[in-house]
Amino acid sequence: MAKLPAAPAYLAARLGRLREALAKTAGGKEGGAYLVTSFVDVSWLTGFEGDDSYVLVTPDKKGGGVVLISDSRYEEQIQSESPWVEMVIRRKGMPDEVAKQVKRLGIQKLRVQSESMTLRGRQMLEEKMKEKGGRIKVAPVADVIVKLRHIKDSQEIAILEKAIEISEGAFLAMKGQLKAGMTENEIAGLLGYEMRKRGAINSSFDSIVAVGANGSLPHYRPGETKLTANSPLLVDWGARYRGYCADLTRVVFFGNVPAKIREIYQIVLEAQLAGIAAIRPGVAMKKVDQAARDVIAKAGYGKQFGHGTGHGIGREIHEALSFSKLSKAVCEEGMVMTVEPGIYLPGIGGVRIEDDVVVTKEGCRVMSSLAKKIESCGNG
Repeated sequence: MAKLPAAPAYLAARLGRLREALAKTAGGKEGGAYLVTSFVDVSWLTGFEGDDSYVLVTPDKKGGGVVLISDSRYEEQIQSESPWVEMVIRRKGMPDEVAKQVKRLGIQKLRVQSESMTLRGRQMLEEKMKEKGGRIKVAPVADVIVKLRHIKDSQEIAILEKAIEISEGAFLAMKGQLKAGMTENEIAGLLGYEMRKRGAINSSFDSIVAVGANGSLPHYRPGETKLTANSPLLVDWGARYRGYCADLTRVVFFGNVPAKIREIYQIVLEAQLAGIAAIRPGVAMKKVDQAARDVIAKAGYGKQFGHGTGHGIGREIHEALSFSKLSKAVCEEGMVMTVEPGIYLPGIGGVRIEDDVVVTKEGCRVMSSLAKKIESCGNG
């Protein structure tokens, strides 16, 4: 095999962190190879942005140490995006090719991602390895890369900042084009177009665009409700850029602000600022949730705030961390989270204000920059 180029420094660092974590799960001993089956994790580890591919990581760098198993659809893409990996283009099913590579590399123990690989997938893999004369032990392990991805490196933070920049530019462009009579679907389509126009791959999720009373539904799906004078418009959106997700929420006031919406807007803004102020390394995530939730409860709207205060973002729009009263995690430098309290009043509407925040050495930094004082929420 021809000598492969060195991995980019940030990917080499991720691979090093993974090997260290795997050694710890094996009690510091040789724990065998690790099969990465989550496409999100494959991308995080290799820089390859396609799907339908697995990565086999060996602890001793045998065969280059990283084998990316894919199919012919992605051969050119892998050569371009990840020339440092050993690429294997399979001609049969994935279990058959994994078993073949396990035998070729002399692997005696194989650990797999239990959060990604199905029970049937594991059974098929074991059957194929047995067919090839091996007696390989398959050991499921959980959440190794998921936990590594909690802490974003500088490369990831820079990409997230760009995703946020695209999202904000698209929102301002959409906001400037709002007209009475536009439907929620039209507005959502316009927002998606403006994100792609600025370089987004697509939206991080299906944008929430809710006119008037529809804003009381936290995960509302845009429909044919039309924007009318004095309608509050709740917009929850985000751009996906180079595989990373932004997630923001703002309320636009198309005309005058209804009195009840004005009241709860100020409460939600105060709650969000309180939550952000509580974020710093070592603070329990449930304490951040409590800081925001206490403001809303004190104002008499505790029952109208049913979801958590925020969640992790990165390659997935909802990553494992959360600002929630059920969370057992603590804030650590490099974590990127949303902060998004809300109040929802059926028949009236809702308010949610959401920003993306990175935990820093001393506290946190709000990565998004859209104005959120109520005076700035008009479309004029």
